[in-house]
Amino acid sequence: MLPLRGVVQHYAWGDKSAIPHILGTATDGRPWAEWWLGTHPGGPASTDGGTPLTEVAGELPYLVKLLAAAAPLSLQTHPDTDTAIAGFEREEAAGTPVDDPRRIYRDRSAKPEVLIALTSFDALCGFRPLGDTEQLLHSIGATELAGLLRTEGLEAAVSALYRGEVDPVHVVRSCRHHDSEEAHLVAELDRRYPADPSVVVTLFLNRVHLSPGEAIYLTPGNLHAYVHGVGVEVMGASDNVVRGGMTNKHVDVDELLRVLRFESLAEPVVTPVETSPGVWRYPTPDAPFVVNRLDVTGHMPYRSEGRSVLLCTDGDSGPLHHGEAAYLAPGDELVLAGPATVWAVTEA
Repeated sequence: MLPLRGVVQHYAWGDKSAIPHILGTATDGRPWAEWWLGTHPGGPASTDGGTPLTEVAGELPYLVKLLAAAAPLSLQTHPDTDTAIAGFEREEAAGTPVDDPRRIYRDRSAKPEVLIALTSFDALCGFRPLGDTEQLLHSIGATELAGLLRTEGLEAAVSALYRGEVDPVHVVRSCRHHDSEEAHLVAELDRRYPADPSVVVTLFLNRVHLSPGEAIYLTPGNLHAYVHGVGVEVMGASDNVVRGGMTNKHVDVDELLRVLRFESLAEPVVTPVETSPGVWRYPTPDAPFVVNRLDVTGHMPYRSEGRSVLLCTDGDSGPLHHGEAAYLAPGDELVLAGPATVWAVTEA
């Protein structure tokens, strides 16, 4: 077992105290949005001795993060592998540098990700069933948009907003006078991003309120945004993000509409399965990683089946204390002691 040092990312939407509290570190007045544990070049972790994790483990196919959102993130999606390869090669041929802020495809990989709540967590995830959305739009007074959804379908309605064929200002104005959490969110987001069509597109999405331990799994083409809360996020080791709005970063509506999967997601919440006493696995089909939550009460032996990252977010597990992380090579074994909550991520 090798203790790890993560890398903090000070994005503007981050919370100033949540991640420092988990890590047992003093706050510094800056927003701590994410804390990375992996080998991604955007923030590679190292051992306690300062050796880059890449030198010990090679390139990991996943990235583990603590995430703390004090403000909403951009509305975005991620590509599948074929789309990522084609997009990467297209931007390479165009001569766009990988670090150019206009660059979308920075690698050839898909980016499936799972977000597991550590606190109550508010998110937008996937398109709501169409009948429910139509009913919501009618109740708000967005009758033109509701009619377009009924007659032309989901893709046409979302595209019309992004193409400027439907005026979002009228919908936002109606939301200011409607007593629903979806309308309240639109009004709040419009104050941050006035006249941004993505603000109205949120009315098509599932509003998800996660309790600690609950999760959402984001497959390619899933339109989503984190609104508020603290969680553990595990993703493929990719930096491919296609943004639609609610951000000051690069937005490409044409690419977003090409990548989006216009299908309803009736149940966005992922339920973990207890595979052995105290070991809860989160379903992440087709992902290059496996995520287990270890609810340690007494002594719990753990054997790493692959290259693994462990993170303790609560209690004292013996080898790992609250806020500590470690790398385990394949076949490494240790005995955890509770009470503690430890996240174990390994390659699939």
